[in-house]
Amino acid sequence: MGQSDTSSSTTAPAPPNPARIITTTNLENAISSFDNTFEESLQVTQNLGGSLFRLAYVSGQAPEALNESNLNVYGGFLENLPPLVVPGGGSTVWYIDTPPGARSPLHRTVSLDFIIVVEGEVQLTLDSGETRFLKPGDIIIQRGTTHQWTNISKDKWVRMIGIMTESQPIVLNNGTKLGTAGLG
Repeated sequence: MGQSDTSSSTTAPAPPNPARIITTTNLENAISSFDNTFEESLQVTQNLGGSLFRLAYVSGQAPEALNESNLNVYGGFLENLPPLVVPGGGSTVWYIDTPPGARSPLHRTVSLDFIIVVEGEVQLTLDSGETRFLKPGDIIIQRGTTHQWTNISKDKWVRMIGIMTESQPIVLNNGTKLGTAGLG
């Protein structure tokens, strides 16, 4: 999401780390259990201009093989962070915490994103100037459009969960392909 404009001077505490619980199946006896490869507390992996990003999971190309190899892929991305959208057909799950008064740059990714507001209220602005105000429980299906997120509160953080999957670029009627824009 690039740099954020953190115009607010509030000292509101950031939301706590969520728990990331991963399940697995024993390949010898088919018994299900909780996997303990990774710490359950989901730590901040990136600070983009004040917005805190936590990499909840990364999958490979679908259909995913649900064995140790996909946990190794995720572990590799925790060591070497991916872009917001992983190329190659996988999915990325991010927790995105934005401080009071902050906004993302106007940007576009070549992806299909499902963004769910969990806490706080956020304004979504498109490059057309259209806006929507989203509250907890609301979802936006972001289909490769140019957009900007703004935390409209002066004293509360916004928490969103984003599930992002690479898409084909949008192709205009004149043949122009729209790529990633505004992310630096």
